[in-house]
Amino acid sequence: MDSHLRTIRIEGYTLTTWDTYREDRGKTILRYRFIDPHGITLFEGEDFACSPLHAIDSDECLRGLLGFLTLRPGDTDDEYFEEYTAEQMAFAEGGDAEMLSVYVDEIPPAAFEV
Repeated sequence: MDSHLRTIRIEGYTLTTWDTYREDRGKTILRYRFIDPHGITLFEGEDFACSPLHAIDSDECLRGLLGFLTLRPGDTDDEYFEEYTAEQMAFAEGGDAEMLSVYVDEIPPAAFEV
């Protein structure tokens, strides 16, 4: 069973991470769930590989994950968004994705701990 690591809440969005106890090429694989302020799960998976340079429950690990979740068109190749749902695209194209990425860059995720 996965073990809860951290939950943060920023501007109504909630990001929760769990340790899957799996590794891939020396990187720990985390499970995560990212929920919008209306309770809609925007992203959920067991595919985030935390950098081996950071503890899996560190602010740096959360910053890395949130960096992927808040990518917007123009930040990376268009193919990255090909399998996005309508809700995910609306988030990526709206202002909240940018706002959240700035929050985490400027304020440690620990400040948003739930």
